[in-house]
Amino acid sequence: MRKSILSTLVMLGTAGSLTACDFEQPSAGCIVQEGVWFAKYEALDAPTGADCADSEPLAGDDLGVFKFANPDQGTSQLVIRPYALASLGQFDPANSYAGLQTIGSLETTTDADDFCKATEFNSAGVNASTGKYAGAAAEAITYQFDNVQVYSNPGAPGTQMAGELTYTNNGCVSHYVWRAMWPSTGCDPEADPADPTSGPVLCGEGSGINPDFKVQCDEELHACVLTDNVPSFK
Repeated sequence: MRKSILSTLVMLGTAGSLTACDFEQPSAGCIVQEGVWFAKYEALDAPTGADCADSEPLAGDDLGVFKFANPDQGTSQLVIRPYALASLGQFDPANSYAGLQTIGSLETTTDADDFCKATEFNSAGVNASTGKYAGAAAEAITYQFDNVQVYSNPGAPGTQMAGELTYTNNGCVSHYVWRAMWPSTGCDPEADPADPTSGPVLCGEGSGINPDFKVQCDEELHACVLTDNVPSFK
């Protein structure tokens, strides 16, 4: 996957050097960087249902993101695996590995705004109860993603993503919008910006994040997050 992305960028860069300055780079298709992303969640409304008083709201989480293509059928799938959910799988003896991730249908071409849409996600869930720790209450948790969009542009090939989430915890239902960035990068909000060694921990130079991205260090999550809606650029 990485090799094909780099090859595409090299070809695009070569083509740009042989044409006029106003050359507009063609779409590279629906590229998705695979690996660990970080998503920040924002609640759309107050949770409803049973036991909401004891339900902790979502703030942010690492997401395992993977793309699978079927060249024979000309189709693609997007897999999202929330790490918070996956970490509870070991405490649910009835849960399979597949039940901890959600799969949606991913478009193979970008739209006019360089977004690839992913829809028709199945739900992922866990009923964690066995062996967590003495006296722990069971946690029946379900993630249902919807309206996912991956931004795929030659300048940012599949490294920003946004969507919606319906999250159910023991009957308490919450709705979120979220935006995510690759790669997942931790940070220290108390680091000194004047210290040249603080660049990586403050989401700046040396952090591995695209320098064109508009990002900030989230004080609560201690993670680099996109500042604006996707695409978030300076």
